[in-house]
Amino acid sequence: MDADVLVIGAGPAGSVAGSLLSRQGHRVITLETGTFPRFQIGESLLPRSNDILAAAGLLDAVVARRYQPKNAALFLDGDLRERFCFADAFPGQRPQTFQVPRDDFDQTLATAARGHGVDVRFNHKVETIELAQDQVSLSVLDLEADRRLQLHARFVLDCSGYGRVLPRLLGLEKRSEIPPRVALFTWVEGDDRPPGDLEGDIWICIHPRGAWGWIIPFSNGRTSVGLVMPQADYESVSGCDRDRLFALLHEDPNVRVRLRNASPVLKTVKLSGWAAAVTRFHGPGWAVTGNASEFLDPVFSSGVTLALESSSIAAGLVHRSLSGEAVDWDAEYDGAVGQAVGVFKVFVQSWYEGSLPRILLHPNKHPAIKQAITAVLGGYVRDTNNPFVRDPEKTLAAVLKLQ
Repeated sequence: MDADVLVIGAGPAGSVAGSLLSRQGHRVITLETGTFPRFQIGESLLPRSNDILAAAGLLDAVVARRYQPKNAALFLDGDLRERFCFADAFPGQRPQTFQVPRDDFDQTLATAARGHGVDVRFNHKVETIELAQDQVSLSVLDLEADRRLQLHARFVLDCSGYGRVLPRLLGLEKRSEIPPRVALFTWVEGDDRPPGDLEGDIWICIHPRGAWGWIIPFSNGRTSVGLVMPQADYESVSGCDRDRLFALLHEDPNVRVRLRNASPVLKTVKLSGWAAAVTRFHGPGWAVTGNASEFLDPVFSSGVTLALESSSIAAGLVHRSLSGEAVDWDAEYDGAVGQAVGVFKVFVQSWYEGSLPRILLHPNKHPAIKQAITAVLGGYVRDTNNPFVRDPEKTLAAVLKLQ
């Protein structure tokens, strides 16, 4: 065997899984098609991410980078605004996290994972997979040397994110329930940030047309700004993508004031059709995690947190399995990951239906309701003591009736 576990992808999920397994004594090789640093979306962490990074021995490296602290999520719609401060969530849940430029963040995690003994190999593209009873074999192309090699391990974890390597190779992809939308985004400098502890808040702005925008400030003076919209909104304005983005952003009075002195410093990026799903999360000798399994929508910044959550759960189950313990992957992995994803899926669907914004921006919410919502917004979607986790659809419907 070349390794106990092969991890596909050196992003946050791959670094967490690799670090957890290596620290438990397993030989781990991580295969990454690209090189770091590289640009990536998903720049606003949730407090739950910090718990998982700490368990994997990666949080100290993140803290040392002095990223912008994020204390809250601020929702804005015209004159309405509501701030969900993470310190007001349930006891034991972290009150703070970070806004992170993903090029630096992902490099930081991969370097720290290597420090934990993970053999991280960049420019290595997984081309085929062979599944046998007691081992998994990957055919890998070393892109720089233009040389193919076979790697054998007892287990393979797909943490490839949008690359979705195993879903493609094993025919696992299926259509997502989330309708396709368009996102335009860039970085700017010179935005008018609020002072003090408010500076690091993520702004989630409901656009007059019904689209929504984000504002994510970094500690390096740059700020990520973007808009998620139906295709019709994108087509309703003319010009290059930068012109379209800023024409639409300036229609929102809150964004217009914040960005009145801002200048773009990154070529505008367009994404569409990002929602993805799979028919299965695992099989004999393999499992898919994070965005490689299912990605919903960026509205609640859940992507990185769910990637870390699923890779952490998977790493624990792989460790137990390799140690000779019987593991019920259907219940302990599919069930756990499906439940966590399911909470955010209900929130995403309710957001676009319009009912969740009415709850979030209602001026007279009961403190217990706001606390429970804050916990979900913090990424704590496995805490079944929270009614929004235990039965999100029923709880949201009940709250709507109270308003």
